[in-house]
Amino acid sequence: MSAFTEVSFAAGAHLFEAGQRADKLYIVKEGSVELLDSRTGQVFASLTAGQPFGEQAVLAGGVRSATARAKEATVCLELTATGLQQILQKESKLSRIVFRALLLQLSMANRLRQKA
Repeated sequence: MSAFTEVSFAAGAHLFEAGQRADKLYIVKEGSVELLDSRTGQVFASLTAGQPFGEQAVLAGGVRSATARAKEATVCLELTATGLQQILQKESKLSRIVFRALLLQLSMANRLRQKA
């Protein structure tokens, strides 16, 4: 059984808001999602089928730094923070270390992209 749950969002629906506690991550299955900058409200990324989002804040145990909005009717696969931790606990310690290092690199790249 998959740890992911399929969830649907109407066009314009907010999946999460900047400043909210990060307790779920998503993968776009159908449709598209826009990520909006918390300061300006401007779209800085548009995601389509197969693309994940929300994972950085979940793994860091923090809060959302952006708002996610369905650009059109959208279906996502949703994984809770608890579900993710259970998956990671099944992996070797080395895998978890590599995973967290990749997360750090992604976080740094995203911050640079937002400043550009």
